[in-house]
Amino acid sequence: MTTDLVCLLALALWSIPLNHIPALARVSEAGLAWAASNREESVAGPPWVGRADRAQRNHHDNLAMIAAVILIAQVSGQADEITGWAAIAILACRVLHGAAYMAGVAVVRSLAYFGSIIGIGVIVWRILT
Repeated sequence: MTTDLVCLLALALWSIPLNHIPALARVSEAGLAWAASNREESVAGPPWVGRADRAQRNHHDNLAMIAAVILIAQVSGQADEITGWAAIAILACRVLHGAAYMAGVAVVRSLAYFGSIIGIGVIVWRILT
């Protein structure tokens, strides 16, 4: 498996903690009975839980685009060492983005987001050249 695909797999798996961190925080506040119920009443939790929700949505919103770009590079035979390094950068930036988002460090979050966009751009550049 290429570096690009390993990074894509890792990004897909990063969805698991992003999905469960805010849920576990809410369960710790509201209890197991709430978790096992239909959850008609929402539990906001501390401010970082809302940021964790937004980090999760941002990751899911971007994952399809990242996957498409990496897979197109693979299928078209354009994946190479440069796309591999770009995929590593995307993975690192996306994980940093989620962690910084939850921690409330807006500058790092924004820089990590733009770093991942640059990585996507590098792969697109390799596809088109």
